[in-house]
Amino acid sequence: MSTKTKCKKCGRIAESKYKHVLQNCKGDILMEQKTSKNTKLLLVINTIRKIIDIFLGPFLTAYLFKVAVENIKIISIYNIFSYIAIAIIALIIGRILKNKYEMQIFRIGMISKFIQLAILSILGDNVVNYIWILAIIAGFSTETWSFPLNLFSSRLVSNDEKKNFVVYKTILNNLVKVLIPFLLGSIITVKNFETTAMIILILSFIQILLSFKMKFKRENNNENKKLNIIKEVNHIRNNKKLQRFYMIKFFKGMAYEGALDTAVTLLIIMSFNSDFSLGVITSIISLLAMLSSYAYKRIKNQEKMKLLIIVSFIIILISSIMLVFITNQYTIVGYNLIFAFFLQFIMVVEEIQTLKFTNSDVINDLNRVETYVLLEMFLNAGRIISYILLFIVGIYNNLYLLEILIIFLVISIGAETINLIKFNKE
Repeated sequence: MSTKTKCKKCGRIAESKYKHVLQNCKGDILMEQKTSKNTKLLLVINTIRKIIDIFLGPFLTAYLFKVAVENIKIISIYNIFSYIAIAIIALIIGRILKNKYEMQIFRIGMISKFIQLAILSILGDNVVNYIWILAIIAGFSTETWSFPLNLFSSRLVSNDEKKNFVVYKTILNNLVKVLIPFLLGSIITVKNFETTAMIILILSFIQILLSFKMKFKRENNNENKKLNIIKEVNHIRNNKKLQRFYMIKFFKGMAYEGALDTAVTLLIIMSFNSDFSLGVITSIISLLAMLSSYAYKRIKNQEKMKLLIIVSFIIILISSIMLVFITNQYTIVGYNLIFAFFLQFIMVVEEIQTLKFTNSDVINDLNRVETYVLLEMFLNAGRIISYILLFIVGIYNNLYLLEILIIFLVISIGAETINLIKFNKE
């Protein structure tokens, strides 16, 4: 007796005797299931990575600030070395990822992050003496993790689904950021930083194990493709939208992907002097960011989105100026709450546009790797400049200069917003 199968993709119903139809349909069904499984694993792995990043973000900044006897220069050096390493590694692995080995590089990123956490756990306060080594490992881990992840996200998620994918991922990340800072701040206060590092180390190991459950189908290709950065640079010169795309990345690196978060974290540490308080404030900030992500998902009109990101920047700028002229615990908390809620609108718009653009007629399989290499170049150029400015602030060790730097970096968000609006028009 023959059986019938309905293809989930095209809706056709075929009997088993039509083998070619069944094979094609079955292949489509299996591919949909595999993609769905991989996407879910990516979300889980990304969530664990967010927990690790929270620990290695504001809490590592607070720890280095304490063990370095409130030396801002040490924190700046750590980040400058880290982002220089990211830029160099992007060029090195670009050639490898141009041909194959995405998953292997992805796992290397996780393993190197495990090594970074292990070094923190073992060295403790002595980590300041080896800060440049830790920074290079951090940069290596970040790039070998994020570069393949960007390629996966661009290929796995269709353009029609990219908005929901980004929004749900953002909500999930912010949910973690609401709960985890409070938890980490409590553990560090009750125990110590080294004990907390051991807990995060275990999570890092789980992340590595989950990566081995991911399966990515890749077409057999014996051609050894060359990474051609020069050709892509010439492509940029002849394409205004590409130019605008990279300017967005540069100003993003100058602002909230650069020293802005670190500068604000230092301001909180100086004002509250407590890991627990830092955790509570970070949790509240993340809750507001999650709410704004949900609000963004309900907006359909493009003109409303344009107005929303303009208003968001203006409100962030005003709150920054108020922070400089009236600096106390209340204005610091108020600034962080406003910043978290309204910045999220700009961030989500930027990420959605990036995912769509990196899977378009301008950027495709022929130049996608080159695009991500140059993306890292522009992003890290902005990051390095912002941390050099923070290093200068550290030389003078002046709170007022730190506040001025915060305003300057917030203005970079305005430059990003302007380029983002023009990018959408083009």
